[in-house]
Amino acid sequence: MDVSARRPAVLAFPEDRPIVGRDLDAFKEYFGATVAQALAALGIQTHGRWSTIVKKNADTPVDGAIANLVRWYAAHPERFPFGQVDMPTLRLRLSINQDSFAQLFGRRKVAVSHWERKQVKPEPQVQIIAREMDDLLKSYEHQAEQERDGARVVLQRLLAKLDDIESDKDLRGKAEIVAAIRDTLLMEEKNIVVKQEATTRSLDMLHEFMDIAALNSSLIPAPPPRRKGVRQKTQAIADE
Repeated sequence: MDVSARRPAVLAFPEDRPIVGRDLDAFKEYFGATVAQALAALGIQTHGRWSTIVKKNADTPVDGAIANLVRWYAAHPERFPFGQVDMPTLRLRLSINQDSFAQLFGRRKVAVSHWERKQVKPEPQVQIIAREMDDLLKSYEHQAEQERDGARVVLQRLLAKLDDIESDKDLRGKAEIVAAIRDTLLMEEKNIVVKQEATTRSLDMLHEFMDIAALNSSLIPAPPPRRKGVRQKTQAIADE
């Protein structure tokens, strides 16, 4: 069963008590993170230190900076550096088939089916790549929307001004004013082209990663997909 299906919708800690050691374990479980990921996210340097905080000092208040991070990520889970990316949604946003999607992660097509059916949780390195892809897509989508909206506002204002000027028969020097506005529109049109070129950087980086994945796919065979319970089943057969 997928970890995200079991975790509570919201991670919350009481405000009438400090964050204590045992809260870090709840924090790790909520995000479906490994101990190593929790260490990195909270700036804890060693597994031994983690064990001391979570087990030996389970009821002891943690360092103030760690407490700040725990409450911050609880309030804004999207900021957690090792958050889970929904694999089916990511593939749809990339608009690629299962074969191409699997290649991004150095995996076989069947692994994608397992992820999308929530049968197997993607490995940590797969999740890192998924977050990279998600970040690049978000950057592209946000920048494209921002530039598009900004350009639209400028053009709408100038066009409205043109209409006002053309309808005002008593306005003197109308031709010069209209010409100036038209020049401004032409300049903005050129700016839009420049902005669009800048916006494509995220897409270029996506394509660059796809090229890297294709190269490695030709050099390194993809491993067989992980299946939940395979290790236990193999061990049981060996014991027989």
